[in-house]
Amino acid sequence: MDYRKITAEDVPALAKIYAETFNSDPWYDKWTHETAEKRLLQMAQNGGFFGLLSFDESGITGMIMGESEQYFDGVIFNIKEFCVKNELRGKGIGTELLAEFERCLKSMGIRETVLMTNLEDEEFYKKRGFHRSRGVIYMGKEL
Repeated sequence: MDYRKITAEDVPALAKIYAETFNSDPWYDKWTHETAEKRLLQMAQNGGFFGLLSFDESGITGMIMGESEQYFDGVIFNIKEFCVKNELRGKGIGTELLAEFERCLKSMGIRETVLMTNLEDEEFYKKRGFHRSRGVIYMGKEL
């Protein structure tokens, strides 16, 4: 498996994978190529953006991206999106991609990663060293 930094030019290809992945089990979202491309491009154009994609001889296999944020005690990285092509899920690509991503972040001086995920995905992250944040909850309000 090979890796490289994501650029804005990668967004159309990544949007296809993103929509196919998150429109499938277990999420069943309703992404179109256009809405997925808009979301990913917005992230890629933000300050602090960093993303990594994995690929092999067949093409892109997965992606992970987000943004760094300065806090009083250092920089943390907020993982916003992470997926592997549907037909390749369960083959260790996500685990390898996450490990390479963490190596990159560490070399950039990032002290911590955070993310938001569905309860169905919690075990994947727990097995890779993530834990529920103490004292922080995620809240939303429909307008």
